[in-house]
Amino acid sequence: MKRKKLFISLTAILSFIIALSIFLGVWYLGDRYEVFEKDFTKEFEIPGLREGAVPQGMGNCELSYNLKDENGNTVSNGQQYFFISAYMTDGSPSRIYVTGGDTGYVGYVTMKNTDGTDYTGHCGGIAANNNGSTVWVTGEGTVYVARSSENKDNDYTNTATEIIEKAQGKIKDENGNVDRAINFTASFDANCNADFCYYYDDPRYVSLSYDKLYVGEFYRKGAYETDGAHRVTTPNGYKNYAFMYEYAVNSDATSKYGLTTLSTTNATNLNEEVPRIYSIFSIPEKVQGMAVAGNNILLSQSYGLANSAITVFDKNKAMSKSDKYKELKGKDFAYKSVYITAGGKQIQYYDSTELKVYYLDCNDKEMLKQTYSIPSMSEGLCTVSTANSSRVYVLFESASKKYKTFVREQLSNVYSVRIKN
Repeated sequence: MKRKKLFISLTAILSFIIALSIFLGVWYLGDRYEVFEKDFTKEFEIPGLREGAVPQGMGNCELSYNLKDENGNTVSNGQQYFFISAYMTDGSPSRIYVTGGDTGYVGYVTMKNTDGTDYTGHCGGIAANNNGSTVWVTGEGTVYVARSSENKDNDYTNTATEIIEKAQGKIKDENGNVDRAINFTASFDANCNADFCYYYDDPRYVSLSYDKLYVGEFYRKGAYETDGAHRVTTPNGYKNYAFMYEYAVNSDATSKYGLTTLSTTNATNLNEEVPRIYSIFSIPEKVQGMAVAGNNILLSQSYGLANSAITVFDKNKAMSKSDKYKELKGKDFAYKSVYITAGGKQIQYYDSTELKVYYLDCNDKEMLKQTYSIPSMSEGLCTVSTANSSRVYVLFESASKKYKTFVREQLSNVYSVRIKN
C-alpha cells in the first residue's frame, strides 16, 4: 500500500515537472518575432542596467556641442544625443543617461526638485526641444521642466549641454566634488497621469514656435486607472481609456515651462502660468510612449510579460476625425482651477469652445496602418527624421535587474525601425 502511494506521489511530481518544463520551454523558446528580427535594427546599448536603472523614457536632439577627451581634444562635431530617463531600484535619485549617436555612452546625471531635494520618483517620459534649451520629464501626474535660462545658480545657456557636461563627470561643485545633478526649474500639474512625453519638431517650419509637446497617460484596468472623463468610445466603437494632450512650444526665454500659456486676460485667477492645451488625443490602453514619423503616429504599448506592440496610425486621418469634448467643462475640465469673471461677481469656469478631441481608433482600418508585435516591455520612443523617412527608436526595460529574471527576451539594446514618411 505504501509503495502504491509512493508511486502515485512520484508520478504526480514527475507529471508536474514535465508540465512545468513544457510550459517553460514554450514560454522561453516557443515565441518568435520574425517581423521584429526582420524590420528592427539593434542600435546602442541601454545604459545603467547593471547599476539598477529601470529605463522609462527616451528623448533626443541634435547638438553641435563637442565632447572633449582627457587631453581636451575634440571628439565629435555635432551628433544626435539620446537622453534616457530611469528610476533606480534602490530608491536613489532618478537619473538621465546620455548616449551620443556617434561617440556612444557619455554618462549620467541625477535630478533634483525645484527646492533642491533629490528627485527619486517614478519618472516616465523625457523630451528635449531642438536647440536643447528645455528638457521636460514626466512622472506621477506632473511635468517637470529644466530651463537653463531660469537656473540662476550656473552660467549654462543650454540645458542639454549642461546635462552632457555633467554626465562626463568633469564639472565640480563649490566644494570640489563632481557635480552630476541638474535642477528642475519649474513643474506643473498635467491633469492626467503624465506617464510619457514626446517633442515634435514640425518639419514645415524652422521656428521652434510651431513645434509641439505631447504628454500622455497610461491606463490598465485595476492597476492603473485614469479619470472617468478621459474614457471615450470612438466613432467605430473602440473604447479608449486615456488622454494625450498637445501643447505648443514657446522658445521665449520668459516662458518658464517652455510652452505657450493661457492668457491672463481670459483667465483672471492665474496665480501663475498655466500651459495651454491645444488639442486632446483619445488613445487606447497600455501606452508607454509615442512618436511622430512623417504622417504617422506611433504608440508603444506594453504591460507585464505579454508581447509589446508598436501601433502605427495615419496622422492625417486621425486629425480629420474629431469632436468637441462637451463633457470637459467647468470643474471637470483640465484647467480645474482657472475661471473668468462674467458680469461682476459671477464666476464662469474657463472653457475653450474650440478644443477638440482626436481619436486614435484601433477599429478604423484606414487609420490603423500597421501593428508590429515585438518583445515585451517596450517603453519610450523617439525619432530621427530625414526627407523621405524616419527612424523610430524603441526603448525596453526587460533587461533591468527588476524584471530580467522573468522575461523571455532580455533586450539590453535600443532598437529602431524605419518608417516611410
